[in-house]
Amino acid sequence: MRLLDNADVQSVLDMRGTIAALRRGYDDLRRGEATYVPRIDMFAPTGRPHDYYQWGSMAGVSTAYGVAAVRIKSDVVSWEGGTTEKYCVQPGRYCGLILCFRVSDGAPLALLQDGYLQHMRVGAAAGIGTDALARTDAGILGVLGSGGMAWTYVEAIAQVRRLTEVRVFSPTPQHRTAFAGRVRSELGIEAVAVPEAEQAVRGTGIVATATDSMGPTFDPAWLDPGTHVVCVTRRELGDALLDRADVVLQLGVHTVPYGTEVPMMEWAAGAIASYVSGSPEDRRRIPPGRAPERGAWPTLLDLETGRVPGRRSDTDVTVFVATGTQGLQFAAVAGHVLELAEQKELGRRLPAEWFLQDIRD
Repeated sequence: MRLLDNADVQSVLDMRGTIAALRRGYDDLRRGEATYVPRIDMFAPTGRPHDYYQWGSMAGVSTAYGVAAVRIKSDVVSWEGGTTEKYCVQPGRYCGLILCFRVSDGAPLALLQDGYLQHMRVGAAAGIGTDALARTDAGILGVLGSGGMAWTYVEAIAQVRRLTEVRVFSPTPQHRTAFAGRVRSELGIEAVAVPEAEQAVRGTGIVATATDSMGPTFDPAWLDPGTHVVCVTRRELGDALLDRADVVLQLGVHTVPYGTEVPMMEWAAGAIASYVSGSPEDRRRIPPGRAPERGAWPTLLDLETGRVPGRRSDTDVTVFVATGTQGLQFAAVAGHVLELAEQKELGRRLPAEWFLQDIRD
């Protein structure tokens, strides 16, 4: 059993490798040799009027790597000012873990901190979707957001398109300025910080919205014909954008059977399904997510297997919703990380016997 922290993961995981690992996992899925369980959340009142406890989990199997993975996270969350804030124990601290098992014999393989891998797999998924839908000559990227997800979006999109310019908007001037400087210094791409979201959207070939916003982040009237849009969450997309789009794909779909034994909210706060405790007054504090009201959108797998067409012309506005299949993503990328960690003997070793027992469940 190997224990890997974020520094261990970062030392072996780059964006090129992350994209390759996800493509390998999706190859499994296309052949019917992978599966995943959608993100499911549980909520409980903290006893305070301004926040809620949130437990999240997702799982998947990638037979190419021989790994099953469960990702779990524990947060105190609040929704104020139109964004989501979270922490574990105290502000600035977080708890997210990935537990990996070997498919061939069920053995526990590793426990990983999820922070760095989480950002990388989200960015890589956006890159794969952009590669599938964006114009081949799209060279200007507009970014809304300046956090960790926004950075991996730029990294990944730069892997699949030859970017000549990045325009970044963030409400905080110093954040967007620092982000643009990082793009120039680390990726060697011309980058500019802009004071308005519209300036990051107009005249670009690709728009990436990577924020904690609880609602749409830009006016789709700003989009030029032929623009590709990719987002972190459905909440960042408004109906006007979906009306404007010629093609909408999502990464994956989920169906979650449930009964009435416990309160459940579909699409609550971004999760596919959330099992919620608390009074009706408590539960009303949890914001709804954005379900695909017009029916399930086609998926990346539908496109790759020819069941639906993708971009038809250089004037199509395309949208890729980079949600779904998270459990499979964690299995594939964690499997890739474990292969490299084994080669380099990274992390701390824990006796496998600590995690085995002689009582049958």
